[in-house]
Amino acid sequence: MSGFRGADPCPVIAVVFALAAPAPGAGDASRFLREHIYDTRVHGDEAAVNVGIAFNRWPDCTTLGSAIADIFRLEGAAEKSDQDKALAIWKWFRILVSATGGEYAYEGPPGAEILCHDPHKIFTVYGHHQCDGQSWAMVDLWRAAGYMALDECTYGHTTAALRYRDADGELRYHSFDPQRRYYHWDAQNERVATRSIPVMRGMVYRHLTAPRELHSLRTSLRIGETIERRWTNEGHVVPSGRDKRAAMRTPYYAHRPGKTDGVYASAGEEIQTLVAAAGPERLATGTWRLPGPYTVAEARIRATLAKGSAGDPSRLSISRDGKAWDAVYAKESIGEESVDIPIGWEAWEGGRPNVFTAYTFSVKAEGLKDLSIQVHRMLNKRTLPHLRPGENVVRITADRIDPAYALEIAIAYRIDGEAIRVVRNVTRIPYAFAVHVPDVPEVVRDDYDQAWNEGRLRMESIAMRLVPRAEAAPSPPPLDEDAIARAFARSDPHPADMTRREPAERPERDVRETSGFFPQADGISRDRRALEAAIERFRTATREEKWIAAEDLGGFPDALDVLLEALPDADGDLTIFLAKAISRIRDPRAIEPLLRKWARAPGGAPGTRYIPEALAAIGDRRVVPALIAPLERCRFDYRFHIAHALGILGGPEAEAGLRDLAANDPSAPVREEAVRALGRLTSPRRE
Repeated sequence: MSGFRGADPCPVIAVVFALAAPAPGAGDASRFLREHIYDTRVHGDEAAVNVGIAFNRWPDCTTLGSAIADIFRLEGAAEKSDQDKALAIWKWFRILVSATGGEYAYEGPPGAEILCHDPHKIFTVYGHHQCDGQSWAMVDLWRAAGYMALDECTYGHTTAALRYRDADGELRYHSFDPQRRYYHWDAQNERVATRSIPVMRGMVYRHLTAPRELHSLRTSLRIGETIERRWTNEGHVVPSGRDKRAAMRTPYYAHRPGKTDGVYASAGEEIQTLVAAAGPERLATGTWRLPGPYTVAEARIRATLAKGSAGDPSRLSISRDGKAWDAVYAKESIGEESVDIPIGWEAWEGGRPNVFTAYTFSVKAEGLKDLSIQVHRMLNKRTLPHLRPGENVVRITADRIDPAYALEIAIAYRIDGEAIRVVRNVTRIPYAFAVHVPDVPEVVRDDYDQAWNEGRLRMESIAMRLVPRAEAAPSPPPLDEDAIARAFARSDPHPADMTRREPAERPERDVRETSGFFPQADGISRDRRALEAAIERFRTATREEKWIAAEDLGGFPDALDVLLEALPDADGDLTIFLAKAISRIRDPRAIEPLLRKWARAPGGAPGTRYIPEALAAIGDRRVVPALIAPLERCRFDYRFHIAHALGILGGPEAEAGLRDLAANDPSAPVREEAVRALGRLTSPRRE
């Protein structure tokens, strides 16, 4: 193995330097990968574009960003400490997401289903999951607020690690367990603690699962379309897991009228109906697009087909992408025929062409006389806008409404069983109005998983459609802009108390134990017998035990050869603990092997994320160009750790890279870390 001593760069370093492309000039922020990208395309069939309905006393869950902003506002945490903000998200996540169960969600056409990692879908479409999916959703909500967060995993359980600044001014990770409904608590220091001390002791901070392009509740309407979102669900659900038939037979998914447990603790439904305009000449052939923010559970096409002669085409087809089409019915006989074709769960279960689990699909008809399409989609009813006792302000927004139409909004709810329906026809945007609900007691629980919408005030539905403006009943004048602004600026904490704490393993001894950076401890041993025992544990251990054993080897400088022998073939998880150990030993002989592994970044996640810190601990500045080289192909988690390492290594190249990140990185945690790192270059201090 080549050494890394003296003034001459080692061969590996020379190769990395030669391959590294020149860094673009500062000021080009677009070259860094962004997160939370939303589809904002407008299609020609949209008569009401990007319609939003928000209630001032409930989080607007259209995006993760809108949800977390409202959570902070409602709990009065926007101007408070980071811990106050973290406890606000904890409280509302426990209200809005059911921890009753659920498995991994799989979506897509039969035989090509893919695992859903989108945190906003888990949050607003499914609303239930096991530990990992809930943690994926919670950490990305926190990231949407401009913080760093990662899910922390063993092979048996996943929790959420939220990073923020504590009252003592230090930045730490903090552990929240949405599945088990508690967070870890350090009573001595009165702060949320970490699941392990030090962090990642026997667990990993996993690779990013969230896609960069995220789902949203963006909703646009076509003429002839009605959308009704209901708090009840009549059995139109999408089971989790791969074996959906088996799942539907379990008590968790089995439907009965009025059921509110199992999946129905979270599942409501959207009923989307599109009726094609009358006029057989215009409808002889056509294509209709059915988009929606929720997943398709069941869908049906009801149509009258006409065939004048044997050669006339008369058929119905469906497509998930508007490119590949599957025929679902072809009329053979001459004359007219009415058909009712299932294209959702029923078709999926029967092995026929279907749009089950789709979000957007299209229907093409030939030889058509009339057509209606009805779609039942599953949604998380908790993330719908809710009324609460007292005054509520409803705000309607849209990018555009066809001037020939009014947007009809109908809100239905009950007070002590009495049905109440509020209807407004909106022609001016934005439009806001007040709904006064009697001051009945709210249902307050410490666990909403088994009951929802059960009090004297019960939400029923929110419906929207376009009606010809000449036929729309006039609505009262909207609230003035100042009144709207005041309503959506007020705090209004939910009365529920979700405080449930699990005592910390022990208080931290050094902030490095909870910062998330390496090294996490000092002190080395030359005890040969202890070293041999530690090596034996490492070589014979499995899974998490091997992670712990690798970390323990960091206390023995003479263990370096064993660690470096394991590094090339180590998977992404074990690499974390090898880097943790090497960062403690600080031997320059590790530089070449670390750089060879680093050349894979962002491959080898999550372990390669931590190699910059091991290199920084060794302290040779000649690795700086190699650390900077992959910045533009790495997501924010890698850039975050690169910035930290550059602040330790220093030098002109590191400083230039940090100034670039501080000015141009689209991720707030990376910018903040770059600023902190620049500060360290002039005022060094131990991390």
